[in-house]
Amino acid sequence: MITMKKLMKTAILVGGAILASQAGFAQNTFSTNHLYLGFQNQAGGGTEDYIIDLGPASGIVGGSSVIDLSSKFALTDFNAVLGSSSSLFGGVVGGYQSSITADIYFTQLRSGGTGLPSVAGSSLTATTSRQGIDAAVSTLNQVAMPTAVQGSVLDTTKSWETYVEPTLNSSTFVGNAPNPDSPVGPSTVLYEDLWYSQNGTLTGHSSYAYQGYFTLDLTGSNPKLTFTPMNAPASLTPPVIASVSKTGTMVTVVCSNTVPTFNYQLQYTASLNPASWHNVGSSQVASGMMLTNADTTATDPQRFYRVQGH
Repeated sequence: MITMKKLMKTAILVGGAILASQAGFAQNTFSTNHLYLGFQNQAGGGTEDYIIDLGPASGIVGGSSVIDLSSKFALTDFNAVLGSSSSLFGGVVGGYQSSITADIYFTQLRSGGTGLPSVAGSSLTATTSRQGIDAAVSTLNQVAMPTAVQGSVLDTTKSWETYVEPTLNSSTFVGNAPNPDSPVGPSTVLYEDLWYSQNGTLTGHSSYAYQGYFTLDLTGSNPKLTFTPMNAPASLTPPVIASVSKTGTMVTVVCSNTVPTFNYQLQYTASLNPASWHNVGSSQVASGMMLTNADTTATDPQRFYRVQGH
């Protein structure tokens, strides 16, 4: 069990930079621009938090392939914090500050767009000021982090709950940045967009830039934790026929779950026993998650349709 000394909760804003006592930067504070995944048991009022150092943000964001972080996640520690509750709240945060620059990372529950790393699945219109960034980073300095680089800790001081907890006041991370917390429980899949805000000046506001999304899959015996950067190629997902309508000899087929840049071919067969599939026109390139196809030659008594992606 790793414990830590009580850290300073006060800081002085001077010229846009945070100045704090050395106690505020004591052992167990977060490492420069590392990303941390934390879990807290709000409903059950558990006895500890689970915090994971995912490593430097530079080794996670900005790439063009999916990063596997599964080895950093311990199901036993997750379950220890979960206890008898149905879910925990978890999220990723990170930050850095100096006398010149300051920036923060946080996650937001992904509401859609699975398989679309270049497009955020959640919406975000908020901006943050230099003072807000400095304040958020200052509160992160008070979270009990693992002593070893890229390690994990069960923190009985519950500092993640104290400083990242979604209560809107100036002493918490979420009081100075959007809420990073999302509910996650046994046998669920959690998708969280990662956002980044940088402010290299002493005044003004900075918008949040989308970086990609985390996936935490707890549906199997071996949990999977990955990060999909925004520059990773979109993965092809099976298209789903959402609706079929007929007017005269024209049949309109609407598909969902399509992925931009991939091609989709509408096909039909007049019978399923046996099936003999024929292309309807040429394949179409999807520009979003919905795609409409039209068959203008539907003269058979009946036709069955499917859509193939490639």
